[in-house]
Amino acid sequence: MGVAETKIYPINTGWLQNDLGTYVFWKGPAGEKIWQPCYCYYVDTGEHKILIDTGLPDQERATKYHHNCEKRGCLQVHEHLEQKLGVHPDEIDAIVFTHLHWDHVQNMKEFKNARYIAPRAEIEMAYNPLPLYYRTYESPAIGIEPAYQGCTFEMIDDETEVLPGITMFHTPGHSVGHMAVTVETSVGDIVVCGDAIFNGRNLEPNEDEKWRYWVPARFVSSVDGWRSVEELDKRADYVLPCHDPACGESDVYPYEGMKLRERRKHIPGLHFYFGDMPPGATRKAHGIK
Repeated sequence: MGVAETKIYPINTGWLQNDLGTYVFWKGPAGEKIWQPCYCYYVDTGEHKILIDTGLPDQERATKYHHNCEKRGCLQVHEHLEQKLGVHPDEIDAIVFTHLHWDHVQNMKEFKNARYIAPRAEIEMAYNPLPLYYRTYESPAIGIEPAYQGCTFEMIDDETEVLPGITMFHTPGHSVGHMAVTVETSVGDIVVCGDAIFNGRNLEPNEDEKWRYWVPARFVSSVDGWRSVEELDKRADYVLPCHDPACGESDVYPYEGMKLRERRKHIPGLHFYFGDMPPGATRKAHGIK
């Protein structure tokens, strides 16, 4: 049991309509809409059965409080597990949350035996959100009961191997406490990155603007967000976002013939902001020899 047996199964819990310019791509075509899936991931290591996030609620609730939603035949996460993968919800050992936004936490109470593991900063924000994010965290302040009401979390402060071969590391920016999850597999490190990026294209350049990455636009901090995209690029042999249709191209990861990515690929004229500063540049800027 271990790395050789580890498999990751994408579960699409429905589709949300978002704006290309205010969500998916910084300085993208604002006003142009796109339908995005909302994936969570079932990880079977041979020893443990794990979920990374739990996805959307029903279509009516999602549309009423958040974004236009279409289920398009997608099931709730617990239904998909049982009907499509033959895994009863009670078999899930742990749920690892990248963050606690509404579209990543629904139906978590269906998993009676699971540990709930989440970043401390996310838990603190979720239970006392900045008013700008009342809706994002489904705050009772606006008359919504969040999915995690009454739940007890295990809080993660620092980079942590929460289960054998499953490591959470900091990727803030999209939210204050966001963490991505590295899953060690037979082909390398597959990173389930939550919303640190929405689409694989976010890791590619915007050459018109001379940006090494075309990062998402939905950030609480664009500086932290860019830093986190660089961190993903350093760590991931393969990336699984939660809102990229391409993640549904296979029913399981890794798969035979899966093409791995090149970490920190050099592109002439396009720079890594945090990784390419000349040695001593910060000290020199402050006049320190």
